[in-house]
Amino acid sequence: MPNETGEDFVESFDGHMNRPGIHTHLQEMKQETLDKYDVMTVGEANGVRMENPDDVAAWVGENNGVFNMVFQFEHLGLWSKDADEKLDVPALKEALSKWQYGLEGVGWNALFIENHDQTRTVSSWGNDVEYWKECAKALGTMYFFMKGTPFIYQGQEIGMTNVQFDSIEDYDDVSMRNYYNQEKAKGHEHKDIMEVVWAQGRDNSRTPMQWTNEKNGGFSKADQTWMKVNPNFNTINVEAQKDDKDSILSYYRKMIDIRKQFETLSYGTYKLMDVSDEELFVYERISQDETFTIAVNLSEETKAYQGPEESALLLGNYKESLTGTLKPYEARVYRNEKR
Repeated sequence: MPNETGEDFVESFDGHMNRPGIHTHLQEMKQETLDKYDVMTVGEANGVRMENPDDVAAWVGENNGVFNMVFQFEHLGLWSKDADEKLDVPALKEALSKWQYGLEGVGWNALFIENHDQTRTVSSWGNDVEYWKECAKALGTMYFFMKGTPFIYQGQEIGMTNVQFDSIEDYDDVSMRNYYNQEKAKGHEHKDIMEVVWAQGRDNSRTPMQWTNEKNGGFSKADQTWMKVNPNFNTINVEAQKDDKDSILSYYRKMIDIRKQFETLSYGTYKLMDVSDEELFVYERISQDETFTIAVNLSEETKAYQGPEESALLLGNYKESLTGTLKPYEARVYRNEKR
């Protein structure tokens, strides 16, 4: 693959993934550094797979693991790069549930759906036009109540979306700039190449945080930020959402409050429900005293769903919920107190 100067370069990504012998070095780092301080550690562990439970335990096992948590990447990339296709929900359920079950009694999960190397989930996993608000809340609900510590990537909590700058010069992502030059040299049209950049580029998640509707989204008073701000900062920003009880930001605050209120959502066991459903992601968090049911419709269609009996609805992303159905990108959190 040619680089920006036209010269060939060698892809090295696989060479620095989870390699044999890495734990010799990690254990030394743990003994000589981490163990000497009262710290909480999170590692980035690309290439670590739950198919190798002993390897996973070496990373985050309570007894001999190196880190308290690791960011694993098995659930990322489960969306089509084509605009007319969406998230592979069964594969997502399998990947996340595998880690929920695999770390039960072994270690602790780091829960996340966005980072600096991924596109915005509300755009790539969902629908950021017709169901922008509902979708952002639904995706948050989907992962936030699993067992582990949920991480929120900057801008996710206000539903920041992918961006479509007109020129490749407006992008810093070296992989996309290389791709653009390569495809341009093949004679492909600018618009066709940019369609790929818009759908896959890492800079979708690297635009400045949108604080207000002022210049540069309130991020900086400089004449120009290192990257352009997403033009939708006029409507999608913290200032517009902080006092709006129905906003995505307020919804994230509610999720945080609920997690803090009930220990079951921290320490209860995880159980995947409706395993074979193609579009619903339903799971339970269970303790001796109570059971929580988290139900999320990850589609643009109304789906049949009977909520758990004798359970109180704690949270939902629609103002009105209909018995027996879940609306497009509807999410609900139920609590059943055992008596």
